[in-house]
Amino acid sequence: MTKRLHIVEQRLEHIPQDKEGLRLWLRIVSCTQMVEQEVRAMLREKFDMTLPRFELLSALDRVADGLTMGELSHWLMVSKGNVTGVAERLSEDGFVRRQPTPTDRRSFMVTLTGKGRKAYKEMELEYEKLLDRLFEEVTLDDSDTFTGVLAKVKEAVEEIREQRE
Repeated sequence: MTKRLHIVEQRLEHIPQDKEGLRLWLRIVSCTQMVEQEVRAMLREKFDMTLPRFELLSALDRVADGLTMGELSHWLMVSKGNVTGVAERLSEDGFVRRQPTPTDRRSFMVTLTGKGRKAYKEMELEYEKLLDRLFEEVTLDDSDTFTGVLAKVKEAVEEIREQRE
């Protein structure tokens, strides 16, 4: 991991100091990718699970009555085709149940099975342990500051989106 951080530092060295937005963005992206790689590795090694499958189980864990494919697509910010493929594989493995919705036979409602809920809860515990470990050196003040910075960036993105519409 130290080697990867060194590569990020080398990339940032070439960016002028007055380009702080670019420097921060590259740092956020590289850290996000590194954390995601660790999450993917943990899920694969401990549970033979992919991140997209884990994320779908996570979404369903939060909504006891289940979600339609369209709702899952919106929630996970991926195409309906991606959600359909992931849901089909989870259904084949007995983690989720797909049933036609009562009001529209073309639409499917996806819910966790008992097996899916139990497996997700085990994965969730390991996921939280990993994140605790990765962020153990981050203080509450660090977190508050960073959250504030991200809120400012989010507002700027929302303003740009509104101007486009």
